[in-house]
Amino acid sequence: MISIFQVAAGIAIIFFLPGFTLVNLLFPRRGELDPEYDIIYRVTLGMGVSVVISILVGFMLNAMSTEGHGYVTAGPLWAVLLSITGLFTLAGWVRGAYPRAGLIHPSLYRSTSIRGIPKTKGLSYNKKKRTEKLVLEREALLTDLKALVESSSTSNPQRKLYYRQRIDDARGRVDQINEELRSLGGGKK
Repeated sequence: MISIFQVAAGIAIIFFLPGFTLVNLLFPRRGELDPEYDIIYRVTLGMGVSVVISILVGFMLNAMSTEGHGYVTAGPLWAVLLSITGLFTLAGWVRGAYPRAGLIHPSLYRSTSIRGIPKTKGLSYNKKKRTEKLVLEREALLTDLKALVESSSTSNPQRKLYYRQRIDDARGRVDQINEELRSLGGGKK
């Protein structure tokens, strides 16, 4: 008798998990696909890619079958799809797609390689995450500063005052971030 659990697991393995783990492998950093709707992109891309992977696995199993014995049955299909999902998950973890694995055990934490983030050996999971967040915020502020300076140079005097205030606020925040990074033990001097 087919249970609801079996149906849910079958739908997840055919329509979601292989593609979602492949998308996480290819784009390990959060916000890499889209800053605001990243999870929606990951889920929809994962669903589409999962269907393609399932079809390709079915074709592969069908090509391996003989006239008397077909390989496209539930057992081999589940085995191949779960193996592919496991490989994609492991490779994604190595690339840093699952930083929350550090909550299970600190040795499972892998960060994505982001330029400008200092090496944080010996820091706890929370300090590593805080350091990453601060460095990313600092990079965004520096990019904003560059745009504000360019906008300020071509503005009227009243707008220049506005841009000058925003530039000063952004520089102050960058200084706060640098100070906090120094206190965490992993910041640039």
